[in-house]
Amino acid sequence: MAESITTTAAPAPSGSRAAVATLKNTFQMQNWVLAGLFFAACFVFPLLPFVEGWMVFQGAFIIIYIMAAQGVSILTGYTGLVTVGHGAFLAIGAYTAALLMKYTGLSVIPGMIAGGLVSAVFGLALGLVFLRLAGAFMAIGTLGFAFFIGAIVNNVPIFEGRTGISLPPNTVFGFEIDDFGFYYVALVTLALTTLFVHSLIRSGVGRAFKALRDSDKAAESSGVNRLLYRTLAFSISAFITGVAGALNGLIVNYISAEVYGDIWYSVDLLVAAVVGGSAMLFGPFLGGFFVAMVPFYLEELADFAFILKGVALIAVLVLAPAGVAEVVARPVRAWRQRKLLEAGESPELADAPGPPTGGGS
Repeated sequence: MAESITTTAAPAPSGSRAAVATLKNTFQMQNWVLAGLFFAACFVFPLLPFVEGWMVFQGAFIIIYIMAAQGVSILTGYTGLVTVGHGAFLAIGAYTAALLMKYTGLSVIPGMIAGGLVSAVFGLALGLVFLRLAGAFMAIGTLGFAFFIGAIVNNVPIFEGRTGISLPPNTVFGFEIDDFGFYYVALVTLALTTLFVHSLIRSGVGRAFKALRDSDKAAESSGVNRLLYRTLAFSISAFITGVAGALNGLIVNYISAEVYGDIWYSVDLLVAAVVGGSAMLFGPFLGGFFVAMVPFYLEELADFAFILKGVALIAVLVLAPAGVAEVVARPVRAWRQRKLLEAGESPELADAPGPPTGGGS
């Protein structure tokens, strides 16, 4: 009787596994160092001698857009849901903080937390209503929600329509803050939301989000609760955007339906997420900077700014569907994969998508 001969791949030497593990830890440390240097540079920026108040104000405005784009990326990048209505959550956060500040004297930090929580409640309800929608139907549904919130703030008296709500100076822990103080509040909030998103997408919840993004039927068959995780994604996304909305209103001490009743905020946030790269942690930073700075540089050509954003969106979808952040990260990722192969990593694992700057795809 012929003996059957089976062949198995030889296990990688323990030394190679240790080298690969050490290299991965080094790459992870590099990510943290780069993130730390970025936030350190942002912290030092207002202290530079040539920096003026308007620069700090614009810096805070960019931070707010980055945070709002992070909220959108939770849905579009990690859950695969297309939203064109996140300007509504921005408005909910702004009006919640403004009304609490006006009628109760609440300061900035409780105001932005309240704005995020109220937005999260609306996000939860929206997730339940739109449970069975996807793709273009989801986009249309969220757009309708943005129109609904716009109509509310325009016509319900407490929101004071286009007359707007004027707010007193901002305070933190009882101390009045100027543009510089507000910048640091926004920067600390951005650091916290970035750390939260980083932890979220590496947790079991983040893996469930990405499983639903890749194939909701396959995810459900593997035990992922579609109702739970989609509504959770909506709530988390709405919370982050609501916090950004509260800061967006408080930074100018004025809230008006002329601003928040318009759907262009929703379009801007979608452009920021898609252009930067919604499935990478660094993507909203690039997209938020782009969307915030284009109108600033084209102040006299506002209509052209809208056109440029549209052109940029189309160009990215055609040339770099994963966003500008993926293009920027590609050389670093290739270098790291080459180093892993040299250290003894198997080609299948080395070639698996893994962003070099803390993002997930």
